[in-house]
Amino acid sequence: MDGGRQTGMTLIEVLLAMVVLGMGFLALAALQVQALQATESALRTTQAAYAEQAR
Repeated sequence: MDGGRQTGMTLIEVLLAMVVLGMGFLALAALQVQALQATESALRTTQAAYAEQAR
């Protein structure tokens, strides 16, 4: 190494980056599930409104 300077990334830095990215991906997956649930709820509400108008 030149003068005690470190080049590249250490294993701890890589592992920490992977943990942070993993948490981000989990958050995105949770948001996707929540969006799908909201879409399904909106669909049921729309279908109920159409059924009520058809009476």
